[in-house]
Amino acid sequence: MPLSLFVVGCDRSGTTLLTSLLEAGFGLAAPLETHVIPAFGRGVWAWGNLAEGARRRRLMAAMVDFVTILTVRTYPTKRLEDLQPVTLLAVRDRLDALVDESLTFGDLIQGWFEAFAAFHGQSGWVDNSSFYESLPLAIWETHLPEMRVIHIVRDGRDVALSWLKSWWGPATLGEAAWLWSRHVRDKRAWGVAHPAQYLEISYETLLTRPEETVARIAAFLNRPVPPWPVDPSLSASARVLSTGGTHDLLRGPVKSDNREKWRAALSEDDQRLFEWFAGDTLRACGYPTRFDGMSAFARLALAPRAFFSLGKRFLTPVYYAKKAKWAVPWVLRIAGPLRGVVVRLAIGRGG
Repeated sequence: MPLSLFVVGCDRSGTTLLTSLLEAGFGLAAPLETHVIPAFGRGVWAWGNLAEGARRRRLMAAMVDFVTILTVRTYPTKRLEDLQPVTLLAVRDRLDALVDESLTFGDLIQGWFEAFAAFHGQSGWVDNSSFYESLPLAIWETHLPEMRVIHIVRDGRDVALSWLKSWWGPATLGEAAWLWSRHVRDKRAWGVAHPAQYLEISYETLLTRPEETVARIAAFLNRPVPPWPVDPSLSASARVLSTGGTHDLLRGPVKSDNREKWRAALSEDDQRLFEWFAGDTLRACGYPTRFDGMSAFARLALAPRAFFSLGKRFLTPVYYAKKAKWAVPWVLRIAGPLRGVVVRLAIGRGG
């Protein structure tokens, strides 16, 4: 069976960089982020018995619509026609045959990604699965039990600095710390339960000792170590993503100094707040901390700011926009013959 691989991690942890490296060095096809598995996998029961071809066709059509909406909304400055070759939409013409050959949601997903890999002349695929909030990997595992996962971990303080600059990021430093810690702990817990299917790598090690990291990945995937250097900027997805936006660093070789920016950028109070939320996780990952054994008084003094940090998320549009994304499959499910109207409205092309 072709390799089914997922790169997971908190946003701004290097998931896109790693995915591009896997695409360029290991010959894996990597579509732009799809989010289709968690979006539909949690509620696939609502589509009824997928042993019936008509139900599979309706589900497949809704998933295509979802990927279309997600792609347009995620990359509003780029034309869908230019993005399509590096999305799952590239193989729309092959989906009727796929639906006929499938019996389950897992079959549809596996076949869709395999068709995309074949379209790009590759024997395997890798999906970049990073999200605002941590989602349980059990959603993926339920439908693709043989999957493998590479979890990339980056110092949460550097993650926060980058994430807070993005329009889709957390509202506060405290929220970023809380979300980062949850991402890391949840993925690590899955890895403990599935050691043969899980590999954890460090973003910092990828930057400073890339050959060592690539060799570990090759061993995990049971594939030859690719010739060095591997240039992630040569991947198809990197060529698209590096033309403006938040992935400009994909234009060139890996920059080994893109780390530990938090030391100069975060004040002592900010560092203390981050450790209030995520100190144990930082230490578990081997990152240095300054406020080990924070006193009860110090923790109490930080509590108002900490609670405000989490509470502010409920006052920001981004939080609700992220939640709304997961409602799209349900809207498509009940829209019936009006589904096309929903799609046009969602991508800003009403009428």
